[in-house]
Amino acid sequence: MTQVAISSDFLTAFSHVPQSQQKKVREFVTRFQCNPTSAAINYESIHDVQDKRVRTVRIGLDYRAIVLQPEEDKVYLLLWVDHHDEAMQWARNKVFDIHPVTGALQIIDVQFIRSVKQPHIAQQGVDALFGTFTDEDLLRIGLPEPLLPAVRALRKPEDLDGLQPYLPEEAYEALYWIANLGYSVDQALGAVAQPTHVDPKDMAKALSHPDSKRRFVVVKNVDELVEMLNAPLAKWRVFLHPSQAALVSHNFNGPARVLGGAGTGKTVVAMHRARFLAAQVFSKSTDRILLTTFTKTLAANIRANLKSLCGPEYDRIEIVHLHSWAASFLRSQEIKFEIAASEEIQQCWRDAFSSVGTGDWSEAFYRIEWDRVVQAQSITTREEYLLAPRIGQHIRLTRPQRAQVWEVFDEFKRNLNVLGKLEWIDMIRQTRLYLTHKGPILPYRAVVVDETQDLHPEDLKLIRQIVPEGCNDLFFVGDAHQRIYGRPVVLGQCGINIKGRASKLRINYRTTEEIRNWSLGVLTDQPFDDLDGGTDTNQEYRSLLHGEKPIVQNFASLSQEKKYIAETILKLLEDVKPETICLIARANRQLFEDYIPGLLNAKIEFVLLKPDTPEDVGDGIRLATIHRVKGLEFHHVLIAGVNAGVIPWEGNNKLDEMEQFDSEIQERCLFHVACTRARDTLTITSFGVPSLFIS
Repeated sequence: MTQVAISSDFLTAFSHVPQSQQKKVREFVTRFQCNPTSAAINYESIHDVQDKRVRTVRIGLDYRAIVLQPEEDKVYLLLWVDHHDEAMQWARNKVFDIHPVTGALQIIDVQFIRSVKQPHIAQQGVDALFGTFTDEDLLRIGLPEPLLPAVRALRKPEDLDGLQPYLPEEAYEALYWIANLGYSVDQALGAVAQPTHVDPKDMAKALSHPDSKRRFVVVKNVDELVEMLNAPLAKWRVFLHPSQAALVSHNFNGPARVLGGAGTGKTVVAMHRARFLAAQVFSKSTDRILLTTFTKTLAANIRANLKSLCGPEYDRIEIVHLHSWAASFLRSQEIKFEIAASEEIQQCWRDAFSSVGTGDWSEAFYRIEWDRVVQAQSITTREEYLLAPRIGQHIRLTRPQRAQVWEVFDEFKRNLNVLGKLEWIDMIRQTRLYLTHKGPILPYRAVVVDETQDLHPEDLKLIRQIVPEGCNDLFFVGDAHQRIYGRPVVLGQCGINIKGRASKLRINYRTTEEIRNWSLGVLTDQPFDDLDGGTDTNQEYRSLLHGEKPIVQNFASLSQEKKYIAETILKLLEDVKPETICLIARANRQLFEDYIPGLLNAKIEFVLLKPDTPEDVGDGIRLATIHRVKGLEFHHVLIAGVNAGVIPWEGNNKLDEMEQFDSEIQERCLFHVACTRARDTLTITSFGVPSLFIS
């Protein structure tokens, strides 16, 4: 049976073909996929090409596709598309080989190999970067044998970056872990299974290797092909890192948790996991998968992306943020309730303080104690509060003092009851208790959770109640370094046991290493949790991309800052599409009062991203608040108005010293999230007194 596979490089090249020429390319690719042996496809040899199986196919007058035409196999590879001369140049020095040890299909640049001088024998000693490793060790990690001399010549870990463009991804990653973190070869290989038998002529088998799937995808039908070409830059729909693919398709015998820093593809894994469960694990027509997260905006983003990823199984995946799901469920059970507005909650607190008094503590103390102790532990009575642990709270309370504090809490609850309204957490708790009483009445077979770090313990307890315990029941992804709501959570304390089912994604695909490093500096050395009572570290995270260092500029006045922002955006627009640029500010007020007037004066078109506005609709650069861009990414990000009193917010000064510390950590996480939305360039501006985070 003839197979057609398309390379990641082809989709990259196709995305740079002018719109006026893309139609012809699509028509050719469709014909090619349907029948690559057709006589209508005129394969032409390239006389000086290194891999004699490489052919070129004419597309119109100016463009050529590069194809690997098999000699024995019935597997055709679509590799590149470009102008005639550029296509020939790309193909001329490429060799497509099956690695003799790993069995993965790799692309090797012969011209680079020829340029590498054989290192002197002294350079291959133990003082060389990989001097203590045998050739067999290096081949096991997927290093092509012709590149052994180049690797043997390396002296320092930073020298490895220069080789990155010429190394297969799996080899570069393993060499990085070895050189920078002291990993053994076995540790570097990780969980990626290696085949026991390698046939250097079996192209079909090679394409099934996890590392080959980073670079190639076998196209099964025309519809699948059309989907790929409709979104050539969104490669996450097609190509997964082996560590991601393993998590997506693994059969877990209970709840699983995946950690990963910004840009490591946690949401991508969550979406593919939901699709896999719906299509292959729970595939009956009555089975449903719930994919949920903390905010409505994130749920909308995931819904749009998942629809483009899935086929018919999409109809059995429900994507909704958790609070909306709970409210809708209660109403479906004819349970009436009303959620108190923030102004009403504030008034209930004020009335409680006025009626009972605050004693020796601040009003802020009561609200924090209510959220972090009472609501977090589902405490409903005075007796429960008197006995409750207060781990992590900065003010010690004796038993009589707790009784005094509870009087305020009791009055606050009475005030809410008089209004006949609930806080959101009360509604979540009510939903959980209702499900506990009713038993398994829901249609869901699994729940996939994105941005777990932002959920409240009561949210997690509800999620545990939505599906019965069993294989593949719960799948959580998250990163405490990006927590911008709430406090640390412990899955085990919410009835969710992930023991033996905890994983971590380490490769950043979104931001450059320069942006990643700078953004990590915002977080300081404060330890972060792993969502289950342990700690997480950024030490093992690594970006495979390199680029410019972030630009940080402070100006004497707002007018000078606005002028710089307009000039920077106009310069970018000379080379990039407007939708690849996003201007971010802390609050809508800043956007409307400070920066939109400057854009209008410069005649720069923009789209303001509101909570219900898709990021891919409309012409113009994108404008958004820091909270709105969570979960999004842009090639070029500008964060404006990073001033003292804005980031961190000046209202935090009203808290006590320890509360200010906790709040500052959350503010740093918020700023870190904004910075890591950038793929290629990050520009940060301020005027007057800059934020302490950038000064």
